Amino acid sequence: MIFEHCSYLERSPIKLDMFYDVSRNFKQLFHFHPGIEIIFVHAGAGRLIVEQSVHDIGPGTLLFIKPYQPHFLQMDISSDQPYVRSLMKYEPMFFSEYLKAFPSLHQFHQHLCNDPSSAQVVHVPHPERLERFLQENYERLERHPLRNRMEDNALFLVSLLHYLHPLWKTDTVSKPRALDSVPAVAKMMVWINENYDQDFQLEALAQAVHLSPNHISQLFRKATGKTIIEFLTDRRMKQACILLKTTTGSVQEIGEKSGWPNFNYFCSIFKKRMGMTPKQYRYH
Repeated sequence: MIFEHCSYLERSPIKLDMFYDVSRNFKQLFHFHPGIEIIFVHAGAGRLIVEQSVHDIGPGTLLFIKPYQPHFLQMDISSDQPYVRSLMKYEPMFFSEYLKAFPSLHQFHQHLCNDPSSAQVVHVPHPERLERFLQENYERLERHPLRNRMEDNALFLVSLLHYLHPLWKTDTVSKPRALDSVPAVAKMMVWINENYDQDFQLEALAQAVHLSPNHISQLFRKATGKTIIEFLTDRRMKQACILLKTTTGSVQEIGEKSGWPNFNYFCSIFKKRMGMTPKQYRYH
């Protein structure tokens, strides 16, 4: 199979980016996004850190990333080992409208999105079959006129969900492993998740995990590729985005509840990270 970059409709509620070799421009960083990402790994190896657990991934692995879920995808990329993946990225509220005609699929999708115990990593049996399924359905979609693109993309996702449903009922679901090699990092993530809205003191975090401030800073960066402050900012940003979309509180109130009591600083860092002001994001 020849892998080509097929990407369009960047601002669309459903975006497909199929059979793409991202080796050159792949960035390893903790991040989150408001939509859902389904990633199928065609080639490459690495690990996914999500919810204080680590999943080993490789060819034939399927990832389901939930909305506003901080995650860190590390890929071991080299000239001999590229990273090739298909990405299906979409807004769950938009896609759910298409699923209402399929009650069992709608229920399955709700389970994936909302159940904390739902699996997020599956090692697909016979991955060549899924590759063939993706290729045939995507080629069929490409033959349709662009004016029907959104409907075609939604039908593509419905078909994919129907294909994937049985996989979540088998022993192919990945068994995550805790950050055993760096248990202190897992504890730090939990502590930040519970205290992100408070005034942050590195000494308080260090005391909580019984290590020195310098040691935890080095340990966290080595394990995640990110500083503690960057991870804290991601967690606060996640909360701000959720509150802006789901509540009617003022921007200042939301900044305070997310850990930024300084209104001007909150607006400044939000625009820097999200590319728009909090008010623009709320109505985007």
